[in-house]
Amino acid sequence: MAGAVDLSIIAPMFNEAENVAETARRVREALAAFPGSWELVMVDDGSTDASRARAEAEAARDPRIRVAGYTPNAGRGRALRTGFAAARGRFVVSVDFDLSYEPSHILRLHAALAREGGPDLVLASAYMPGGTSEGVSWRRLLPSRLGNWLLRFAWPKRIYTSTCIVRGYRREALERLALAEDGKEIHLEILSQAFDRGLRVEEIPGHLRARARGKSKARLGGTIGSHLRFLARRRPGLCVGVGAAALAAAGLVVWALIR
Repeated sequence: MAGAVDLSIIAPMFNEAENVAETARRVREALAAFPGSWELVMVDDGSTDASRARAEAEAARDPRIRVAGYTPNAGRGRALRTGFAAARGRFVVSVDFDLSYEPSHILRLHAALAREGGPDLVLASAYMPGGTSEGVSWRRLLPSRLGNWLLRFAWPKRIYTSTCIVRGYRREALERLALAEDGKEIHLEILSQAFDRGLRVEEIPGHLRARARGKSKARLGGTIGSHLRFLARRRPGLCVGVGAAALAAAGLVVWALIR
């Protein structure tokens, strides 16, 4: 691959003008001792503020920073797919643009991927043993935790966090995926295809902090519903069993009340 590097960091952004300079600075600092070559690909997901202009200004100052994007806004899945296509790294790590997961996670994900016999795909999880969250509103945390608990039943091994963007990939593993989702469902699409293709998936503890600046783009109203729909497609037999058990339990409660 022309201009190949050891590590690509993909950072999708939508109206993140307040964070562009800080994100670039924090990534540079975190990778100051990285022994190989790296690039930061900022992917503009159709921002309507100054995000693209500020990202291009950072790229003009630092050749390790590149900018990709499109208009109009299409969603995280489209942004990730654009970043994956642009990435030149042997290893690829995707991050949240505001770095709610500290950029030190980049090096930890890379270390897991690069070790001998390491995984093809590694996930950061604030919900697994050893993971933590700090300052995050329960209104955001509760639906996410419940949704990810439900999604455990979709996979052949225990996965604590199925929906976090903070992940690392081997280049050859990414090339085996045929991704099509434009929205956040891409995280589930990636895991589905990874397990179906026999890729090795691993989790490491993550440390999630509340966003320091800018507004969250999360829309949690449909989180549980979307996860249930995915689970129904992935494990229809399980969903029928759970539904039958729930109806039976409800029937026992009604019977107990009326007898």
